[in-house]
Formats: sequence, C-alpha cells, structure tokens
Amino acid sequence: MNHPNTNQVKLAFLAELPDSETEELSLLSEKRSYSNGETIFSQGDTLPGVFVVSKGAFKIFRSVGQGKIQVLDVLKPGQCIGEVQVFSNGIAVSNVEAKGNTECWIIPADVLRQMVYKNPVVSGVMLRHLAAKIMHLVPLVENLSLRSVSERVAQLIIDRHNLAPDRDFVAFNEKQEELAQYIGASREAFNRALRLLNDIGLIKTAFPKIYMIDKQKLKRYCKD
Repeated sequence: MNHPNTNQVKLAFLAELPDSETEELSLLSEKRSYSNGETIFSQGDTLPGVFVVSKGAFKIFRSVGQGKIQVLDVLKPGQCIGEVQVFSNGIAVSNVEAKGNTECWIIPADVLRQMVYKNPVVSGVMLRHLAAKIMHLVPLVENLSLRSVSERVAQLIIDRHNLAPDRDFVAFNEKQEELAQYIGASREAFNRALRLLNDIGLIKTAFPKIYMIDKQKLKRYCKD
C-alpha cells in the first residue's frame, strides 16, 4: 500500500483535524489511479470509504431512464466524495467517472467512523464539512427547479466567463451533449437555448466559442 504525504490529506480533506488523526488517516489511506472516462464507482455500489481527489477530476452524475444524465458536480484536487455513505448504508447514490488521468486517496470508512465516535473535535469538523456539502447542493436544486433551460445556459456561460473575465468570449472544451448534462437538459434543448440567446442579442454563438454581447444583460436575464 502506498502512503500519502501527511500534509496532503490534511490540506485536501478536513484540514481542521488534529495532527494525530491526520497522521492516522494518511498511513491507512490507499492510492488509486484511473484513466480518462474510467468508472470509479456506480449507483448502488458499496463504497469502502471517502475518495479524495489528488490529481485530475471526478465527474459525479445521476442517470435515469431513457439515457438521461444529470451532472451533479465535478470534483477537483482537494475535494472528496463518500462522506455521507460513511455514516449511512455505504451505498453510492451517484455515478463517478474520471475526467483526465486521475488519482485519489481512499480513506477507510471504519477508521473515519471510529475517529468521529471517540473524538468530539473530529465530530465537529465532520459536521461542518457535511453541512457545507448540503449548502453546495442548494443552488443546484434552485437552478433545476426555478430556471428555464435558456436561463440555465446563460448562467453556465457567465460562470465559465468568470474563470477568464479578461476575454469577451467563452471557449467550451466539452461537447454540447456534455454541457447539457450539467444543466439537466437534452442536447437539443441546450442548442435551442443557445439560438434563443443569440436571437435576442445577448450572445453571438459560434460554438464552441460563445461571444458575450452584454454580460450585464445576460446576468439580468438569469435572474428574471
């Protein structure tokens, strides 16, 4: 078994943990590697513990009938998944696949549970961490339930532009089908929304590049 650097787990996951607990987690964690697109686990699988991303990314998604997919999140190095399952039935409620060549550390569930049960400091840290996870999901639920597809596409464009605000365009690396999964829509609905935003003068689409005509109006469109 490979052992991560002690500070790696401390900084990446539950950074408030005492040094002794961090050392224990580090020594007992297992490193795993995945190639791009490889399944890490699927809905219904029993998880061995918490998966902490150290390289690449995790694409987390739910799949339902007729091939519909909803992307819930994309986890980057330092983020993790599986904490809820540590304290429930251990069964995964989502699918996870690697984006790019990906590495992670797996913290065993029984080790983390024992720490929480015997140490109130660890319990408090874990509760804050889980609360933050729940709050992270609130905007996703709001976005899917209260916004139209075109408003979701507009918000996606704004979010991507915020990563490189010095440019007047957004260059997507993903195909339309994958982007549609992020906002809970079909590829056809995503494409129609792009044309609508183009027709009303908020963007100029030349996919994969989207030129922003008026970012402030695009923001107001999302909130209307």
